[in-house]
This record gives sequence, structure tokens and C-alpha cells, in this order.
Amino acid sequence: MYYFELFDIPVSLNVNKSALMKKYYQLSKEFHPDHFSLQSAESQEKALKTSTDINEAKKILDNPYKRLEYILKEKNIIEPDEKYTLPPAFLGEMMDINEQLMELEFEPNEELTTSIKESLRLQEEQVYNSVSKYFDMEELQCNEEGFQLLKDFYYKRKYLQRIQEKIS
Repeated sequence: MYYFELFDIPVSLNVNKSALMKKYYQLSKEFHPDHFSLQSAESQEKALKTSTDINEAKKILDNPYKRLEYILKEKNIIEPDEKYTLPPAFLGEMMDINEQLMELEFEPNEELTTSIKESLRLQEEQVYNSVSKYFDMEELQCNEEGFQLLKDFYYKRKYLQRIQEKIS
């Protein structure tokens, strides 16, 4: 995976932030386009592309959920515009929460808002607990079943995030 190779770190959901920043500063300095101003147009273009890749890689590797998305995309576990079907039990719980949110639109209620936020927090905690071991690994060791769990987590978390945005 290109970004992990670029930063010379193992493919993992658990990245050492200090090592990431150290390598980021080293690469940024090494490939800064100003260092290539007297070289050929081709060298300048390559340095600019590498510099852009370094910045994008840092942004992705620095965030565990963007990192997860990147890994899943690189491994072809998720696809752009995929219509992923979440488990019915999860969708049922989300339907209950969405109904409560509709009630809030017509009649604001601080107690209900607090209850919904707590339900979402517990749901997110439960969803995370199903994959937490993968976020603790120094190097991601995952079989097909593990990747399926991570994919399920990715889409459930995305769904929960959309609901949380509605509340905010």
C-alpha cells in the first residue's frame, strides 16, 4: 500500500504518531518543490506530485477512520458508491433512533436529545468493540472474516456519524 510504503510504516490501524510526524517532516523536507527549482521540468513535476502524495498520505495516516477507509479501498474490500446492506438488527435500532429524531423536529425535548445521544454513544461503543483488536495491532493481520468485520464497522460507523450530524 503506497502511503504506508511511502512513510515506511507497517500497514496498521494503529500508527505511531511520533514516527509518522518524524517521517512526514523528513519527506516534506526531502521532496519540497523548492529543492528541485533548478532541475528539469520532469524532476520538478515528480517532486510536486510526491509532495502532494506526502501531504495526502499524512492526512489519511493521521486519522484512524480515514486510514481504515484507505486500507479497505486498497484491498478492494469496499468500492466507490457501494450499496452495502447493513444487518437488519442494526437498521431496526437506527430506525427507532431516526423516529425519535423526527419527534424532536416537531417538539424539541432536551431529555429525549440526551437519551438519543447516549443511545448513539452506546451503539458506537458496541460497534467499535467488535473490531477493537484490529485497532490495537501493530501490523494488521486480517483474514477474510476480519476484513468483513472491518467493512461492517466502517459502514455502521458512517451511518452513526450521519445521525450524530443531524443532532448537532
